[in-house]
Amino acid sequence: KESSEDSLFGIKVKTSFGNVIKILEPLVILDEGHKAKSELAASAIVECNPSCVCELTATPTDQANVLFSVAGRELEKEEMIKLDLNLIEKDTVEWKSLVNYSIDHLNQLQKAAEKHKEATGIYIRPINLIQVEATGKDQRKDGNIHADDVKEHLIDTGLVREDEIAVKTSSKNDIEGKDLLSNQCPIRFIITKQALQEGWDCPFAYSLTVLGGSRSKTALTQLVGRVLRQPYARKTKIKELDESYVFCLRDSSKDLVKAIRTGFE
Repeated sequence: KESSEDSLFGIKVKTSFGNVIKILEPLVILDEGHKAKSELAASAIVECNPSCVCELTATPTDQANVLFSVAGRELEKEEMIKLDLNLIEKDTVEWKSLVNYSIDHLNQLQKAAEKHKEATGIYIRPINLIQVEATGKDQRKDGNIHADDVKEHLIDTGLVREDEIAVKTSSKNDIEGKDLLSNQCPIRFIITKQALQEGWDCPFAYSLTVLGGSRSKTALTQLVGRVLRQPYARKTKIKELDESYVFCLRDSSKDLVKAIRTGFE
């Protein structure tokens, strides 16, 4: 505050949006609250002078004060998610073979979706998410499975058109501005590393092919969560279209499956 003969009571209060927030003692709601655990994040929240902090997350930390939780089976009863979740380990260490299998499986789901549309008029276009190890332009020569390698292989099989493939990374977003639920959208494969880990949901995403990346329980649980939402929050009564799928390589399956199972349990 500053002294001023022209101001009320000789005191001039500096306008500050931060001060207004502090005076209001707001209720702070944090989406993906498990990420706001650093000293910097905690300090920013304290600066708001909150009356209460409420976190929303699918993966609470061990220190979380859980007030309310909803189990997967409860969501399934409401027809909101695709369960069972099928964890499929293929007997191969060759990533191209795993990608080929995921193409065949997606095509089978597409046939089921087309029959469902003929019978009901309800449109579903199953999408396969593919998690790679690298996406940066300077990372392709490091021996990691790169997004561009996977895209080229999908096209080289002759089974996938280029317009059916999208890459979603921190620097490239082929799905921006596109309505993935539209029957005019051709996208059936989305290649990513971590860009779809949180805050993205598309109920047409049915399968996840894990070629590499994080083995942390939280990261994997969040990524698998991208393929769980049931289209239109309504079961189709067709087994293949009411479940979700995760494919992994033989050598990586043990830790991967353990992390995912632990996270969802």
